[in-house]
Amino acid sequence: MTRHLSKPLSSTATHRPPSLFNRPRLFTGLAALALGALLYLLERPAGRTYFIPRSLAEALQPAGGAGLFGELGQQLPTFLHTFALCLLTAALLHVSWRGALGICSAWLTTDALFELGQQTTAAEWLARHVPAWFQRVPLLDNTAGYFLHGRFDPLDLLSIFLGALTAFVLILATRRFDPSGGG
Repeated sequence: MTRHLSKPLSSTATHRPPSLFNRPRLFTGLAALALGALLYLLERPAGRTYFIPRSLAEALQPAGGAGLFGELGQQLPTFLHTFALCLLTAALLHVSWRGALGICSAWLTTDALFELGQQTTAAEWLARHVPAWFQRVPLLDNTAGYFLHGRFDPLDLLSIFLGALTAFVLILATRRFDPSGGG
């Protein structure tokens, strides 16, 4: 067997093409979203979650509708939503600490505004001002219902903040896997 002298034998065995995304952030974000969906199935009242059929939620929830995580189970999905969306956004980008702060601040603000929009007076006003064309767009068709039937909880605001803060720390810890680094 003849070996080409300009290429070391070991370089072809260890070379990996650069990645288009930061894998630890992507997979952690996806896992957090999946866990959040599972918590919605197990913790939230059947029929009150937009994407989850009532029959599925009823079949999977513990007897009596008591959540497995108690009160914590009410805030965990909110934490995981903010945490996951921060990580998924940052998974596609090579971010400095300022970029990480911007991503986490944007999702913190977005989720906090949606939570604040569930307060009774704000919810009624927002529901009246949802554009009519939202009713014809999947995902947007439940916007008014989200505000009117959602439950404002100050602890959700805390969980949103903690989700963004935890994501910020993890984004900084995984910078060596950014797309430009070939992780």
